[in-house]
Amino acid sequence: MATIRKLPSGLWQATVVLPVKTPSGRAKRVTKTDPLRKTVGDWATRMEAAISSGTWLDPKSAEITLSEWRKRWAASRIADSATAAKNESHWRNHVEPVWGGHPLGLITRGELKTWVARMHTETCPRCRQRPPISKAGMIGKHLRSTGKVCAGVGESPGLGPWTIQGAVAHLSAMLSAAADDGLIPANPAAGLKLPKTSKKPVFWWTRSEAAAIVHELGGIDALMVELNMHVGMRPGELLGLRREFVDTDVWQLWVYGVATRSGWRPYGKSSKSHRAVPVPVHLRERLLAHVADLGAGDLVYPAPGGGVWDDRNWSQRILEPAVKRAGVRRGTAYDTRHTAASWLVQAGVSLYKVQALLGHEKYSTTEGYAHLAPGVFDDVMGAWSSTGLDVRAQTLTAPGPHEGVGTVKDPGSSVRKPGSDLR
Repeated sequence: MATIRKLPSGLWQATVVLPVKTPSGRAKRVTKTDPLRKTVGDWATRMEAAISSGTWLDPKSAEITLSEWRKRWAASRIADSATAAKNESHWRNHVEPVWGGHPLGLITRGELKTWVARMHTETCPRCRQRPPISKAGMIGKHLRSTGKVCAGVGESPGLGPWTIQGAVAHLSAMLSAAADDGLIPANPAAGLKLPKTSKKPVFWWTRSEAAAIVHELGGIDALMVELNMHVGMRPGELLGLRREFVDTDVWQLWVYGVATRSGWRPYGKSSKSHRAVPVPVHLRERLLAHVADLGAGDLVYPAPGGGVWDDRNWSQRILEPAVKRAGVRRGTAYDTRHTAASWLVQAGVSLYKVQALLGHEKYSTTEGYAHLAPGVFDDVMGAWSSTGLDVRAQTLTAPGPHEGVGTVKDPGSSVRKPGSDLR
């Protein structure tokens, strides 16, 4: 509670106890002195209202730069190595160069909007700088930090939506934590309008294409690729599968740990990732022979030398060369998963069961395969065939006395245009 007293000098002084403590543990106080009692009283009232509503901030706290705050924030976070590496990349390439030296209290929403717009329209995707833009809207000549001309010259400027979303999300997480600690009143990055990502059409291999790919692989590579074209595990889940999670009694694979680009991790992408998937009957004998001599903790599909595969290396060294040799459409490691889902939906399996098999967190993700369901457009096709919508087969006739405007009349007759009587 504020106290007001008159000093020997004749001035009035108001004292307010703050919700913070000094290094010695005592409550911190601030004062205001003025010749008028009303002035210091009004100041004390405003201070107490701000403290009670939780909007009061220590001015010195808001002077902490974002770089200084990130060191404290990062030290208190628990994140796996893959997430930490991704956040470090966003910080180093996109956030720190712009905001690192800004005091927390001076980062405004308007400036953040401008930053997002620049990343979307003015940034070179190669070197992350803001180069000159030509009249044609392309990236002009500019140098990288190495002094060499950047390879982005002549390309369209602007970072991809996923990159922008990741950079903003990382900054927003730091600002949200600063708001929680009372360093700033609110997170100015919350709810920013960001470039939207567009979903690509689902890619999947036909059975003949899949057979050609598997034929080019052979051995354990062929077994694992064919297996995943049926069960639809994520690449990290497939490459992180251990012998102890292959149940040959009920023929199920337990998706538990995953292979990441920094090693094996004992948890999946989301809560739905931990699941059991069945093993196709025609692959059971080959799988049993392969795991027979493996220890419980051994990887079913290890990298050369016994380590954990990096999904990029596996795709570049194993899958992509086989796809090229097979002469089929190019695809990625993730497309083995899309192939499994697509085949099941085409066979009439419900989207809910496909969702459970693939471990999708949201049903809306699985709905991306809905257009492949048998008979999904039967009513549309029936409507087209029953109404005779082939306009080339229509016979042009003169309109009857009660037909509406815009109809075709005999040659030489006047044609009344729709809307011609409107004023």
